[in-house]
Amino acid sequence: MDMRFKVAAVVTAVCIVFSGLFLASSVQAQTRTVKISQAFQHLLYIGLYVARDAGFFKEQGLDVTISTAGGDAPAFAALTSGQVDFAQGDPAFVAIGAEKGWDGRVVVMAVDRVAIWGVAIKDIKPFTDPIGFKGLTVATYPQPNTSYVVQKELAERAGLKLGVDTRIAEVQFGSEIPALRSGTVDVAQTIEPNVTQLEEQNGHVVFSYPEAYGPLAFTGLMVSEKLIREQPDLVQRVVTAYEKAFQLIRTNPDRAVEIAALQLPNLGKDTIRRALQRLVQSGSIPAHTKIDPVSWDKLLKIRVAVGDLKAMPAKQLFDNTFADKAQRLLP
Repeated sequence: MDMRFKVAAVVTAVCIVFSGLFLASSVQAQTRTVKISQAFQHLLYIGLYVARDAGFFKEQGLDVTISTAGGDAPAFAALTSGQVDFAQGDPAFVAIGAEKGWDGRVVVMAVDRVAIWGVAIKDIKPFTDPIGFKGLTVATYPQPNTSYVVQKELAERAGLKLGVDTRIAEVQFGSEIPALRSGTVDVAQTIEPNVTQLEEQNGHVVFSYPEAYGPLAFTGLMVSEKLIREQPDLVQRVVTAYEKAFQLIRTNPDRAVEIAALQLPNLGKDTIRRALQRLVQSGSIPAHTKIDPVSWDKLLKIRVAVGDLKAMPAKQLFDNTFADKAQRLLP
């Protein structure tokens, strides 16, 4: 081999090695630690878990830590106090916070239905008209959680007087099924996989809130306007990873079930599969991260009607810039 070719080959090899080292160090330098506070740990947040456990956050150069606050209010408080970068929970808190002077946005619609079902053990026939709640006591999560607000609004829509024609028992997350089994309530609002588990134990669904309401902003990923303004690339990387997660849930449901099983180790995969299928088929887990303006307005109008908000916000409190770009970036 000609000496010139040998030298050229060596130089090329060295360049490749150093180039690889540069790229590796560059990616490492760009890795950003991100803190996310989730209201609860449950199957509804499957998009968040897939983004992490399928490696989509890592692909975006993110080292994501997820903490569980134990409720929508404390998750949102962790965001407004600056303890975390993002919060996942009831998106109405962005509007509630805005009335108190906090400036933030919803950037991902994580759940786009009232993803709760009314379940019973007693011999109560399923119904679609909320007048069916007459004479029944219903367990909901504590106000101002959307589950309570929706139940109150349904009663008012049916002309039922709370405390007289129907009752709401506010219970902490996770205690709704025990309240049902003890006979304290007739119907319990609950989420998956509780619904599927109860069906496997001779319980049944009597009311479908996703069908009653259609699209409604139920859970969102929230962030401060300050972070959007100062680090838009970071926000974009988080939303892009989330978008990839929603794609995987539909294209590779078996992988989504495996990831969900990591969060719910005490449940069988068949139970998780049926529960996840209900969430996807009902539209509760959306196909994309983009916030639907109609869905958002429906949530806020309910909040205004029941007094949690003084008025509809004067400005838009969701930002679809990142979701739109994520969809354009991904195949």
